[in-house]
Amino acid sequence: MEKLYSVSGQLVEVQRYINVPMRWCEQYPARERRELWLSTTSGNDIKLVVHTRQMPARRGHQVTVLLLGERPVGLYNASTGKQANFIRADPPLLWRRCDAVLVAGLLVASVVAFTLTAWPALLISLPLTLLYPPLVVTVRFAQRCLIRSQVDRALEIVKGSEAAQSVLRRVK
Repeated sequence: MEKLYSVSGQLVEVQRYINVPMRWCEQYPARERRELWLSTTSGNDIKLVVHTRQMPARRGHQVTVLLLGERPVGLYNASTGKQANFIRADPPLLWRRCDAVLVAGLLVASVVAFTLTAWPALLISLPLTLLYPPLVVTVRFAQRCLIRSQVDRALEIVKGSEAAQSVLRRVK
């Protein structure tokens, strides 16, 4: 499982785009894309792209973004106290167009193998073709559940650390 990283800073700009150009195998349940420009405390500007309908932050807010690899999966807004788990809000699809093409290709390959080698190839390839869709959907669902719970735990940790920092700032 990949590690979650966090980036904190001030949102410099948030752009919302409606029409998401999709490649043949990419499908996003959210037809919106947000580009976030985050200015970190070290002075670096970072561009993050999130495919989501939910954005609990606006320009000028202090945020912490959770990253899984290079993909933003969660956001905690320290200015308002709101948070968003992007995996929970707009989960990736379990069945994709490229999976249907792969199943059709496997079916054609099993028929061709049957005509060339008779029954042995069909006895192996046909069950594999029929088991592929439920297996892929189950694995993607399990991955999504694991990532979703990992992001929820990380958001609670970030929320707790931000609350502790804000209390220390008030005391001074």
